[in-house]
Order: sequence, then C-alpha cells, then structure tokens
Amino acid sequence: MRLSFSASLLLLFAAPLRAETEPANSALAALKLLPRGEAKRLARIEARDGTPVPERWYFIVHDPKAESGVHEYVVAGGVIVASRDVSQFAENLRVEDVVGGDALKVNSDRAAKLAQQYALANDVNVTAMQYELKKDGAAAAPLWRVTCLGEDGKELGRLLISAGKGTVVSHEGFAAEPPPPAPPAVATPNPVEKLRQPAAVAILPKATPIPVAIAIPVEPAATPLPKKSGLINRLFGHKARTPPAE
Repeated sequence: MRLSFSASLLLLFAAPLRAETEPANSALAALKLLPRGEAKRLARIEARDGTPVPERWYFIVHDPKAESGVHEYVVAGGVIVASRDVSQFAENLRVEDVVGGDALKVNSDRAAKLAQQYALANDVNVTAMQYELKKDGAAAAPLWRVTCLGEDGKELGRLLISAGKGTVVSHEGFAAEPPPPAPPAVATPNPVEKLRQPAAVAILPKATPIPVAIAIPVEPAATPLPKKSGLINRLFGHKARTPPAE
C-alpha cells in the first residue's frame, strides 16, 4: 500500500540528515550505487513524481568516450536498473558541466523538507515534487531545484537551494517565508532547589600584612659614680683648709 504524502514526509524527516546515515531512498544514497569513479563525473540529477521520495533517480554523468559526452544511470529500489548513452534530460555534456559528488552536502530529503515548510507557510497542499540538480555555468555552484505540484498536477511553487550550504536562493510562487526556528528553551531554575543550595561564600583576596614596629628594649645608661674625695677628706671627713695669709 502506498503511503500518503504527509506520512512519507514524517518517515523521511525522522531519519538523520548526516551523510553517513542517509535515508535509503535519498539521492545521495542512490548515488553511492554508481560504478566506482562515476560519481566524480556527475553533472546532473533528475527525479519525477516524488511523494516526496521518487521511485527512480536519474544520474547523468560526463563520459569523455561518448560523442555526446552523456551517460545515464537509473537507480530504483536500491539497484541500478538502466545504464545507457542517452538521456531525456541532457543531449550533450562537457567537462565544465561536471558537479562531482563531493560537492553535494545537502541531500534530497533536506531539500524536500524545505519545500514542505514553504508550502505550509503559504497554506498550499503539495501532492508531488520534482527534483533537479545541476549548475548553470562552469563557475556556478550546484543548486537543487525542487518543484512542488498540486492535486491537479499544476505547479504551486519552486525552490532553488544551495547544494553545498542548504540555503534557499529563491522561492518562486511562494510569497511567504516560513518562520525561523525557535531558539532552544532555557531551563528556569527551581526556586526550591535554589534555596537548598548553599549560599556562595565570597572569597576575598588576602590582605597585604601591614608591618608593625617592634620595640627593642634599650639598657639604661650607667649612672656615673660620685667623684672620690681626696685622701685628706677621707681621713678627716672634710676638706683641708688653707691657712689664711698673714
């Protein structure tokens, strides 16, 4: 039973977008099935009627041995179902048209998610998507072109997405842009837990000790001894008197 478009989107977007875990039916996962060395000569990717994953991926590579320079591989159900020297998407290819698999950093599932976000922002119901990847000019960067179709098969809008950075270059037919992603919520601390936590103790820098004068005891000066009296004074207890002159 075929899943609805919305259910397919949920399954597709639930998978991680990293290159090492690509969804099995994505463009980059199918690209790995090509013969060795062919991904380096990749010039174009095409897919039709994706809901959002298409049943077939068309990889057009530059073949220097072919007169037109074109070789096409068709991948479906995880296997290569066709390998031919003609393609309905390109009559001829040159070396300047080569994108190279290493230049592709954005997978088809991410491009589909961006297209669905623009569809929701413009209140339109997308029932199918068409994918195209190439570069216009030798020095141009490769772009994903995702075309959104309605139930009647008419085009609702088209997105041009950088295959290297994932930025939306233009959004034809989608006047409104989706809102930017909300910033991550910041957890509010529990006031009860905050009270339980010990208060922070401020650690002050150690003060520089102030030098203190230390009193050094000084011995008192020796008291001078009394001058000894003469011998006569010591004998008679008084000074000798000089007799008066006659």
